[in-house]
Amino acid sequence: MERILEAKRLKKYYPIRKIGRRSYVKAVDNISFSVEKGEILGILGESGCGKTTLGRVITRLETENGGDIFFLGNNISGINYRKMKNFRQKMQVIFQNPYDSFDPRMTIIKSLETPMKLLNIGQSKKNRIEIIRDAMEKAKLTPAYDYLERYPHELSGGQLQRISMLRSMLLKPSFLVADECVSMLDASVRAEVLNMLLQFRSELETSILFITHDISVAKYMCDRIMVIYAGKVMEIADAKELISNPMHPYTKALISYSPTISPQKERERFTIAGEVVTPIDPPPGCRFASRCPFAKGICRTEEPEMKEISPGHFVACHLID
Repeated sequence: MERILEAKRLKKYYPIRKIGRRSYVKAVDNISFSVEKGEILGILGESGCGKTTLGRVITRLETENGGDIFFLGNNISGINYRKMKNFRQKMQVIFQNPYDSFDPRMTIIKSLETPMKLLNIGQSKKNRIEIIRDAMEKAKLTPAYDYLERYPHELSGGQLQRISMLRSMLLKPSFLVADECVSMLDASVRAEVLNMLLQFRSELETSILFITHDISVAKYMCDRIMVIYAGKVMEIADAKELISNPMHPYTKALISYSPTISPQKERERFTIAGEVVTPIDPPPGCRFASRCPFAKGICRTEEPEMKEISPGHFVACHLID
């Protein structure tokens, strides 16, 4: 398969000052992964684990401190996206809060038509409006004319998030980062938004980095899932394999406490105590060792290597042979 994006040993540290010395928040610490054409890779973890920071670095909203990012065969590490022709057309992002994604002073038609005009999509303004109306009809935002002259505050969160996705779809990107795109929506409209995203992938073969803390949503949406804890990758596998056969204690804990994963099946409970380890100058060894009920001495002194325990299933844990 064609590889759309690859990250190698990616790091993002934020410096902070402490009395007498400088420390660092290691939000993303030596993370590597790849995304194939048309694939949806889920990024799963608790709040504060580095998911959003990783998405911002990949989309060049923030600059990495180390590592490389290869996009469509080009190394885009450290490069300001404004210097790259049509980069923003090829890589789009959908944020958690749709109201932060739109200029409140611009009508919906203006917000949708402007990026198309800047990227020379459509032969004329009339043609662009026709394309927008057709896309809105497919997205079940009907009648289209009822939305086009409204302002963002006049729409619901679900309507505006679908329009945010539509804005990305109109640019036909190769890669999309969806950052908790349904977490602020009512349960009644989540399925519509998620299905719209799947349709987006199907029609355009767009690769998607799907950031979420909801395991049931990740299972529904993703081909593969990468579990992150405190800036480190714990486990990567096919979505069905990871949920049915989790190997890392952290993954097991996340899945065992998810009420929507196989509720009829009795699951072994993995209790984890305490809060997520601080990313400020974290201790040596496994990041999860302080909360892991099975941790041994080596877990607190040596960082585990990522091992392939079965085809496509990788785990970073000293307890796995």
